[in-house]
Amino acid sequence: MVWITSTFPGGSGEQFIGPETAFWDAADVTLLPVEYGPSGPQRPIPENFSVDFRLADAWSSRSAKALASVRAAAHPLLVRELADLRRRGKLTPARATMAFKAMVQALMTRDAVAALGPVDVVYTYWLKPMTVGAVMAGVAPVVSRAHAADLYEEGRPASYNPLVRTGLSGLDTLFSISEGGMDYLRERYGFRDDQLSLARLGVDMPPRDTDPWAPSQTLRLVTISTLVPKKRVDLAARGIAEYARRHPEQQVDWTHLGDGPLRAQVETVIAEVMPSTVKVEFRGMVPHAELLETLSTQPFDLMLNTSDNEGVPVSIMEAAVRGLPCLATDVGATREAIVPGSGFLLPVDLTPAHLADALDRQVDPARDPQVRQAANELVRERFDAQRNYRTFVDDVLGSIA
Repeated sequence: MVWITSTFPGGSGEQFIGPETAFWDAADVTLLPVEYGPSGPQRPIPENFSVDFRLADAWSSRSAKALASVRAAAHPLLVRELADLRRRGKLTPARATMAFKAMVQALMTRDAVAALGPVDVVYTYWLKPMTVGAVMAGVAPVVSRAHAADLYEEGRPASYNPLVRTGLSGLDTLFSISEGGMDYLRERYGFRDDQLSLARLGVDMPPRDTDPWAPSQTLRLVTISTLVPKKRVDLAARGIAEYARRHPEQQVDWTHLGDGPLRAQVETVIAEVMPSTVKVEFRGMVPHAELLETLSTQPFDLMLNTSDNEGVPVSIMEAAVRGLPCLATDVGATREAIVPGSGFLLPVDLTPAHLADALDRQVDPARDPQVRQAANELVRERFDAQRNYRTFVDDVLGSIA
């Protein structure tokens, strides 16, 4: 199998790939990263894995890109893509440029895959030009995953996902990590039912009865996210402040796990609006093991997620499987990790007052042992990583047997 990644095993992203590699023990796997990751040690891979850097070498070569650009300029697929944009009234200079760059990457991926020789299956981790190139190579069946950033066009630059509509009719199977994602793929891009399959990701299951919650007069809230615009942690801060102003007798402890470029901005908002009855602890970026330890040992009442764009939030899974309900915006496939009785959904067009209203309504239910148990059971039913990875690998291998 050839497995095309963005940078894995380099870099620190694509965190789900590492755990999945163990389940490909019945295959000889060649990793083909599109780019080199940031300098630093590569992440470990199993003995049946190897890494081929020919595509990353080409992508970092100006001469290779120039040659691919010449071929891309008049390629029939690019012509079809621009015609499709014009037909849909979406053709702009920015989108035309994006389509051209995607065509260049697709051609370079095609050449790299074709040069590897006979393979049984090509697996691309993202719904990106790498997948188009793998299909164009025509050397083996191609399967791919669709997550969130590579799926939802509204969250992409220029609200555009190049070549997906015109270049993937030959894709054998596209595995969506959510049911909502499958619906979106049909309705937005026109994928056929016979091309689509559900393959959820997931998290490791801790021992049962790991909820550390105990009653307290203090309201204990937690948020887990990078501090970037789409996470809207400043909105969470304003909503918590509004709730605290309504309840001056209530002590609130708010813990945030995660860091990012907007940290100074969020801290400024907190300094400006937060009442003295709210104790805020910003822990910054913590190792994953420490995050799980925190969720397993600190008795939080409720987790908040105010994002305006998500796939299926891993942080919600990891909290809920430890008995911690979440109050989250109804975006992406979040509703597949939160159902009535296991957590609480909010409209995406949220205001601080709306968030304070929701806290008024949901703090007591979040402390209900039945709600906390339901949160745990939902994740165990849908997002058991060990079970989901094994099923996915068996499905892929079974399709080429």
